[in-house]
Amino acid sequence: MQLAKHPDVQVSVFLPRCDQDEKNAALRHNITLVQATRRPGFRDETHWLCCPPKDLQIDFVIGHGVELGRQAQIIQENRNCKWIQFVHSDPEEQGMFKDCSDAISKGEKKHQDEVDLCVKANLVVAVGTKLAEAYRSYLQFWEKDQNMFVLTPGIFSEFWNIPQSKQDGRCRVLAFGHGNAEDFSLKGLDIAAKAVAKLNDAHLIFVGARKQDELAGRLKEYDIPPSRVRVRSFTEVREQLEKQFSEMDLAIMPSRTEGFGLSALEAMSAGLPVLVSANSGFGEALRKVTFGSQYVIDSEDAEVWAAEIKNVWKKSSEIRLEELKTVRHSYVTKYNWEEQCRDLVEKMRCILNERSHSGATILKVGEQQPDADLLGPVNQPHLPQPAIEERSVSRTNEEDTVTLSTRNAKRSGQRKVQSESTSDQGTDVSFQYDI
Repeated sequence: MQLAKHPDVQVSVFLPRCDQDEKNAALRHNITLVQATRRPGFRDETHWLCCPPKDLQIDFVIGHGVELGRQAQIIQENRNCKWIQFVHSDPEEQGMFKDCSDAISKGEKKHQDEVDLCVKANLVVAVGTKLAEAYRSYLQFWEKDQNMFVLTPGIFSEFWNIPQSKQDGRCRVLAFGHGNAEDFSLKGLDIAAKAVAKLNDAHLIFVGARKQDELAGRLKEYDIPPSRVRVRSFTEVREQLEKQFSEMDLAIMPSRTEGFGLSALEAMSAGLPVLVSANSGFGEALRKVTFGSQYVIDSEDAEVWAAEIKNVWKKSSEIRLEELKTVRHSYVTKYNWEEQCRDLVEKMRCILNERSHSGATILKVGEQQPDADLLGPVNQPHLPQPAIEERSVSRTNEEDTVTLSTRNAKRSGQRKVQSESTSDQGTDVSFQYDI
């Protein structure tokens, strides 16, 4: 949404489906939702996104991962526009921790697809420094390692003023994830269950389950009593997320690896103390802000996690919340949505200037904004310190391809960016990333 606020950018989101209410909601953020034409014979609706409307002028198309990067390359070729590829995961590393027989081979194949797409794109945007470091290594052979923009997700201001629990009784620990068998180990759900089981006054509330009964049964295998476990389904409804953040005392993200970790960042944005894995983009970001390292755990040992949960809980609620506020202020100052998006727009201008100098025609692109995490309109909460922008990010496994458009008064017309999304939630104008 932040890109849509920029005076030189128009953003359009290209979706398989969207209704008028969603279009109207997006327009309030200066974002246009464009519905794809149904293509008979293509059962996968994401394939419809290869063909944006002919009257939609495009300067940039933004792809996400493999699922939507493949559509972006076709749009680039057919519409003579530039292509920005977002990377938000490292499939090869993830494959090492997934619980299925062919996880490693699948991870390798998807990794190669990700790299091939990045090589063909005009610009690669990595979500956080962890992924940036990995993909610079992967792209070095093609001398594409320096053509990368690092975008570290900032605070989500819509969660800024959520009231937090000030009780000092039992500790309610929040954990995230879909909880399917394949990702159970990857997300460290066994670590979470073992750690909470060791603390008599702790309760584990798991949010995001797709098969609640199946996940509940697996969690019981780790000797955590059913009376101290709650398994809740996934929700994107903002009000429901706010209620759950207000209900909890602590959020944990013990993932064995995580591209970034937007769910934990959302929890911290709400003022909820967090403990996150060191092998995550969010963990790396936290270590670079004042007092942030105390919330980062470099271990897969449930004993260590249990001890750290206890260390947080033994503090009074006032101290816990005040310490988190200090870290949150430091984070919001260092990782500023508005500044990062402004720098990205300047990078886009440079790319377009290169094309114009070579005599190519600059196409106008339909206005849109990316989802997951990172180019949507952002308004940050008012602080006595530097202002911060606000931004909304969806936390589903669906990804969006985005076409960005920029206006340059010194050049002909307006430049636009178009985004394609597999999400049915047209009102979600931020990039989407796996949680």
